[in-house]
Amino acid sequence: MLVDLEDRMLWKETKSGEFSVKSLYGALETRNATLFSWNIMWNLFVSSKGGFFTWEASWGKVLTLDQLKRRGWIVANRCFLCPVEEESIDHFLIHCSKAKVLWELIFALFGVTWVLPSSVKETLLGWNGSFVGKKHQKVWKVAPLCLFWTIWKERNRITFENEEFLVQKLKISFICNYWSWAKLFIDVGLLSLINHFDWLGSK
Repeated sequence: MLVDLEDRMLWKETKSGEFSVKSLYGALETRNATLFSWNIMWNLFVSSKGGFFTWEASWGKVLTLDQLKRRGWIVANRCFLCPVEEESIDHFLIHCSKAKVLWELIFALFGVTWVLPSSVKETLLGWNGSFVGKKHQKVWKVAPLCLFWTIWKERNRITFENEEFLVQKLKISFICNYWSWAKLFIDVGLLSLINHFDWLGSK
């Protein structure tokens, strides 16, 4: 961004070579845009809470137990879902054995095989859906956001309401959430839950 010309510095992001906050913001925004698929999260048909949570999760800003420990809190760090590993955003949304139940469900619904990356951000960057067919791409893109939001709500229910974790309840919650989001993308008319999953399996 900066070029050293003998006694003065030139700012490459403006024609005049002078620095401005606006040009810095524009340069950073352009660089970030190439590293992230914004349209996945900020979509008219996606829950605003779900989109915002995914945004926070992708940048590691969610207050999970590992984040609280970094801020000086003295807490026992155990995943509220498994509870085998320490809690981090990438663990309980991607690698936790309970979260994997939902990932496997998504892959089964779309009939695909997928190897999950190591982080939330990498998962979203690779979630383009070109292989699921044109008519299924939009509902494919909404799937991870719905999964993240469902797991986060379940995690908070266990954490703050002291309720027992039930895999079946997690599955039902995800399926209902996903159907309510995904059907808004479909152009073939209002589908029942059963018909929706039949539609996902069609070519």
